[in-house]
Amino acid sequence: MRAGRVALALSLTLTLLAGCASAPPREPQAWSAHRDAMAAIDSWRLDGKLGYRGRGDSGSATLAWVQRGDSLQVTLSGPFGAGTAHIDAGPDAAVLRQPGTPEQRAASTEELSQQLFGWALPAARLRDWVRGIPYRGTPVQRLDVDTRGLLRGLEQDGWTLAFDDYGDTAAGLLPRRIDADSRGLHIRLVIKQWRFAAL
Repeated sequence: MRAGRVALALSLTLTLLAGCASAPPREPQAWSAHRDAMAAIDSWRLDGKLGYRGRGDSGSATLAWVQRGDSLQVTLSGPFGAGTAHIDAGPDAAVLRQPGTPEQRAASTEELSQQLFGWALPAARLRDWVRGIPYRGTPVQRLDVDTRGLLRGLEQDGWTLAFDDYGDTAAGLLPRRIDADSRGLHIRLVIKQWRFAAL
């Protein structure tokens, strides 16, 4: 009888341990709260500098990015020797305007940047990445979060990202520098200023 109770207790213990081993790891509470707060920001302006290196070429441009819900306006000044470029984009279309050049239209900012730079700027993903959160449209391969709940490293969609610097803003702590690498292409975004007033 006693041996039966021991066997039963051992079986229950092993079952509980197996259940614990298969349970997904819980997200740190600080990260969950920070991620949700940053995801709620849907309008902003950021000013900074965008640079790239790879594929036998490199360059940089000053950047002004205005986001209003699903619509964005990006102005690149001196983009890699191409003068000034303005991109207006929504969920279904994007327009590139440059002085003295006919408008170019495409289905996305990625397509337009491919025409402008020769490589596709991951604009849809950057909309989340600039807020220090993963892009919500695809799975994440790796996520590194510090004790304050700030994203420090990310692997997603073939990109490896490092978030080395954060600054305090009216909306909370947001990235000031993002380094992103994908297939030999390195992109660095240095954010000088965030604005959240009525745009």
